[in-house]
Amino acid sequence: MKIMGYPDELIPRFAAASLGTHQTQPACAALLAGLADAEKAFGSITWNRVMLQALAKPEPLDEDTIHAYESEVDNAIDRVFRKMKMVNTLAAAAAKDLGVLAKANPKDAVAKKALAAVKAVPGVTGKLVKAIEEAIAKDRKDIKARLAKDEADYEKQRKAAEKAQAKTNGGQFVNPFQGKGIDDVLKSSKLTLLLHAFAKTEHTGENVEFLSVTRKGIDQRGALKLYGTFIDPNAAKSLNISGQQRTDFSNGIGNGAYVGVLKDIRNHVELVVSTETLKRAKELGEPALRKLGYK
Repeated sequence: MKIMGYPDELIPRFAAASLGTHQTQPACAALLAGLADAEKAFGSITWNRVMLQALAKPEPLDEDTIHAYESEVDNAIDRVFRKMKMVNTLAAAAAKDLGVLAKANPKDAVAKKALAAVKAVPGVTGKLVKAIEEAIAKDRKDIKARLAKDEADYEKQRKAAEKAQAKTNGGQFVNPFQGKGIDDVLKSSKLTLLLHAFAKTEHTGENVEFLSVTRKGIDQRGALKLYGTFIDPNAAKSLNISGQQRTDFSNGIGNGAYVGVLKDIRNHVELVVSTETLKRAKELGEPALRKLGYK
């Protein structure tokens, strides 16, 4: 919370000026003494313990800061609340006595002024208490949000560390293709892109691209596009398959028979990629994989 100013109306010397000659009345004197205690209690607040400057810093919020804040609230600020309550009680007693004086002496302007001043005290203390309570509520909300953020940041860093550990296997680089078949690779967009990048260096990128495009099947409209891209012998990405497979696929588009032909072509291309491209990709070292874009 921010440093708050203490209301003038609750400062003894200002209150004494409002009470005038009636400040020596027992109830008024008790009120002034109570105001002095309240001001002293307010002045005892250690503001740097509740200003939560740590929230503006990037470092995680430490438990000591939170403990210092809550300790100050439970002790110094709670003492201010008790003093404000006591002041209200004393102001009520003073208002009662001044009310009697004002009623007995309708022309006593000093008594009327003093009565108005003490009657205003509960409103002033209430406003101060409310401002502090709202500040505390906001602080605790901010603390909760910051702790949640710190926890999320920690979890993110932990997962990143685990991921890095998994990649390096305790400091030793692990090829991401190790232990994976072509189906495993195609399920990962990251590994598919990496394998495709490597295949392009061997001028067989169309094989990986074809397997990726057809992994979940192709409808009739897609079959026409697939033919123009991969099956047609004149296509830019034409696959290395037999002429019979090309003809059977083309003829089967109209009646749906292309589905079975596509399966045969995929099996052929998968075998080539698994036994050649993927096999060699598994032998790549860290520098080569980094050069291909592996992170």
